[in-house]
Amino acid sequence: MPAPDPLLGTQLGPCRLDELIGLGGMGRVYKARHLALDRAVAVKLVDATGDLAGTNGAALREQILAEARSAAKFEDPRIVAIHEVGEDRGIPYIVMQWVDGESLEARVKRLGRLSPEEALEIIRETAAALGAAHKAGLVHRDIKPGNILIDARAAVKLADFGIARPAGAAAAPGELAAGSFHFMAPEQAFGAPPDPRSDLYALGATWYYALTGQPPYPGSSMDALVRHRDEPAPEVRLLRPEVTERAAGLLRRLMAKPVTDRPADAFVLLKELASPGMLLETDASGSPFKILPAVPRPEPASIYDAPGPAPSSPAAAAPVKRNAPLPLAPPPPAPAAELGSKSAFIGLLAVFGVVAFGWQWRRAGPEDWAAGAALLALVPAALTYGDRRGVWSRAFGAAACLGALACWAREVFGAGVAMPALEPAIAAAVGAISVLGASYLGQWSEDRSDAAWARVLGPGAAACLLASALTWTAPESQAWTGALAERFAAWWGAFSASGGAWRWLGTAGVFAALGAAVHLKVQTVDAPARRVNWNK
Repeated sequence: MPAPDPLLGTQLGPCRLDELIGLGGMGRVYKARHLALDRAVAVKLVDATGDLAGTNGAALREQILAEARSAAKFEDPRIVAIHEVGEDRGIPYIVMQWVDGESLEARVKRLGRLSPEEALEIIRETAAALGAAHKAGLVHRDIKPGNILIDARAAVKLADFGIARPAGAAAAPGELAAGSFHFMAPEQAFGAPPDPRSDLYALGATWYYALTGQPPYPGSSMDALVRHRDEPAPEVRLLRPEVTERAAGLLRRLMAKPVTDRPADAFVLLKELASPGMLLETDASGSPFKILPAVPRPEPASIYDAPGPAPSSPAAAAPVKRNAPLPLAPPPPAPAAELGSKSAFIGLLAVFGVVAFGWQWRRAGPEDWAAGAALLALVPAALTYGDRRGVWSRAFGAAACLGALACWAREVFGAGVAMPALEPAIAAAVGAISVLGASYLGQWSEDRSDAAWARVLGPGAAACLLASALTWTAPESQAWTGALAERFAAWWGAFSASGGAWRWLGTAGVFAALGAAVHLKVQTVDAPARRVNWNK
C-alpha cells in the first residue's frame, strides 16, 4: 500500500493542495484551492521527495520554471493560463488555470474512437493554439493526447509547455531527447533543433490516435522511436474507412518524414483543416458530390451564318450562296421496342405473384403467425442494403416492424395464456426492443455505422420473437430449453408440411421485385443526360 502523500491538505504558497491528479517524471500536478482568490486551480511542482534533494535539483527547478516562463509569454484562450510562479519550502511551483474536464487521451479511453467530426474539431482547435505558440517563437515539443484538454463546455486547451524551446535553439550540452516517443517527430528524437513542423508531425500522430484509438506505431517506446524514423506514415482509412481521402492525405503529409513535405506552419494547416473535403468527399472543383452539368447540345446553324470554305481551299474564291438550303439531317433511328409502361410492368408482376404464390396461401395455418413475426422482423435489417433512409424504405421498415409485433401478438394472445413463464416473457421483451431498434437504426439514424447494428438486431429480434411465441404456453415446471426444442420441432413439421416455405419465400420475392420496379427509371431520347460524379 503506497504511503500517503504528506503534501495533501497542506498549504503551498497561496494554495491548499487538495488532490493529486497527475504524476510523472517532470513532477506532480495537484488540484488545489487558491485561498486568496477562492477558486480551483492546478498546481504543478517537482516531487519534493525525489530528485529535488539530489544533484539534479537545480536542473529540475529550472525546467519547471522554464515551463512557466514559456507559457506566460503569450495569452490565448486555447492555452492553459499561468496565474503565478513561486517557491515555498524549497519547492518551486506553478499555479495554473484549472480545466474542469478531461484529456483527449482519457476521452478516447472512455468513449473509444472519436467520430471524424469530433476528432477534426479537436485537432483544429489545437492547431490554432499551436499557431499562437509558433507566432511567439516557441515550439511545444510535447504534443500528445495527454496534453490536449477538453473542458465541460467542449472547449479545447493545450497544456504543458515544460519542454518548450525557442524555434531553432541549439540543444544544451548533454541534453537528451524529451517528449513522448509514441508521438514525437523523428528529427526531434535524434537531436535536430526545435522546428514548428515537428509539432505538426506530433499533431498528425495525435489525430491518428483520436480516430483509431491507438498510436500510429504501437509497441514499446524504443520500437515506436525507430518506426517513426523508418516506416511510412500509416494509412488511417484501413481502420476508419469513413475518413475522407483528403483528410487521410493531409494526415499522411503531417506525418511525412522529410520536414519540408509537411505543411509550412500551423496557419497553413488551419486553412486546410477548414476545407469541406475534410468531412465530405469532393470532386476536382472542391464541391462535395457535385452534380456535373449536362453535355451541351450544339445549336443548329442558321442559314444566314453558313460558313464559307477555308481561304486556303481551291474553292475559296467561289461566291457563297447565302440563302441556300442546308442539307437535311438523317432521320433519327427508330426507338427500340419497349416492354411497356412502368405501371403496366408492376401490375404484370403483381398478377404473376398472385398466380404463382397466392395459391399456396389457401393452405395457411396457425403456424404462419409465428413465421410472420420472425420473417417480418428481418425486413428492417434487409432494407439497410439499399437506400435505407428513403421514404419507401422508412415506410416499409416501419410497416414490417409493426407487422412483426402484430403477428407475434396474434399468436400469443390467441393461446389464451395471460401470464407466461419468465423465459418467454424475457425473450418477448428482447425481441420487441430489438425489432424496434433495428427499424430505427436501419432507416432513421443518420450515422452510417448504425446500419451494421441494425443487421445484427434484425436476426436477434426474429429469433427472440419466434422463441417467445412458441413457448408462451409452456408450463413453468418444464425446462424452457427443452420446451423450445420440442415445440420448435412440432411447429417446423406443421409449417413445412403445409408449404410454408413456399408461401413466405415467394411473398418475399414478389415484394423484392416490386421494390426494384419502383426504382426503375424511364429514359427518353430527348431528356438531357446528367452525370453524377461520386468521386469514388
